[in-house]
Amino acid sequence: MQSASADKPTAALSRDVRLDGLPTASRLRVGPASSEELPSLANLLKDCIPDLKASFSSFKIVHEHTGGIFSINKEQSLVGCFAFLFLNPLGVEKLLDGSLSMTEPQVAGLACMGDRVEAIYIWALAVRPPINGIRVMSSFVPWLQRPEFAHAEIYGRPTTDKGLGFARNLGLRPVSGRAKDRSLWATARFA
Repeated sequence: MQSASADKPTAALSRDVRLDGLPTASRLRVGPASSEELPSLANLLKDCIPDLKASFSSFKIVHEHTGGIFSINKEQSLVGCFAFLFLNPLGVEKLLDGSLSMTEPQVAGLACMGDRVEAIYIWALAVRPPINGIRVMSSFVPWLQRPEFAHAEIYGRPTTDKGLGFARNLGLRPVSGRAKDRSLWATARFA
């Protein structure tokens, strides 16, 4: 987790939110997507997020470079997708100044698979009802606890009512400070 400093935005939390204290969803399996799952995951995102603009080729490039696409399975069924942009320092700078493309993120701003991640941007999240996004997030926490994510802030832009509720439930708040894009939200993990 990055510590707050004068040049980094901070998000004021209205309550004590701990990702590692979220209710668990023991029957869900969250893990890096296989290459074979990518088309199904891309279709699931398109079905669940009407205004999704990123192309499949961008989705695939992000996953090949960072491993940032995760499948969510219940028993043998695909029920959701987490798509993250794992950002390096250049990516964080571009996110904060508003120049990071959300449709075709450039690999220069993305951390390579296994490298230290400076920030995690929630690019897209979709789960099929009745699956609850907060419970799914608890299944992702073990991944967030890996050494390469130890200092990474979590950012996102809630664009739907469900996304806004999800962001608030995780303790994300609008980012102040250096960010030019006022739709950007962030939180301190494991606060």
